[in-house]
Amino acid sequence: MGNKFARRRAQIDDRYTRPQGLYQHKDVDHKKLRRLIIDAKLAPCYPGAEDAAIDLDECPICFLHYPSLNRSKCCTKGICTECFLQVKSPNSTRPTQCPFCKTPNYAVEYLGAKTLEEKGVEQAEEQKVIEAKIRIRRQQEIQDEEARLQRQEQAPREGSPIVAVAAGEAEQETTTPEERDEDFDLDLEDIMVMEAIWLSIQVARL
Repeated sequence: MGNKFARRRAQIDDRYTRPQGLYQHKDVDHKKLRRLIIDAKLAPCYPGAEDAAIDLDECPICFLHYPSLNRSKCCTKGICTECFLQVKSPNSTRPTQCPFCKTPNYAVEYLGAKTLEEKGVEQAEEQKVIEAKIRIRRQQEIQDEEARLQRQEQAPREGSPIVAVAAGEAEQETTTPEERDEDFDLDLEDIMVMEAIWLSIQVARL
């Protein structure tokens, strides 16, 4: 047992037993944190890398990449130690919820770096989730398109006979009775003038 404990101490560089400055941790008990990391109850505070690599895991909170992460006991989601300390404040009296699945009394465990097999299973599960989201989105787009076409069929089309007749009737109704009487009087006067001219021509011939 003592040899195992000594190996754990030798494997972890002392500089990785304290926060690397990702956050301002004012309430952290550094001695307790160091003991938890040495006892392999929390992942070492490795500096996060911005670029992804096959041997690194991404923390879903800070989006940095680490050699290993803590694992949420409720949903197995990974989280780096500094983000865990930020989520679960040591001096808070309120129960902390899991930032991923909202389970109360949030807790993590450290199982070391994930194996290639574990990463493969994780990627397969993520792929299934992505494919399910794509199917749901496509189904929603099809339903929206069908609804749009249905509304288009139900609405009167511009330029259709019904609309044209309605427009013509509306245009005719814009003419007032007074305007129609004026048009009639003007036509009768023209006829009377033409008859007078015709009569004068007939008299001249006699």
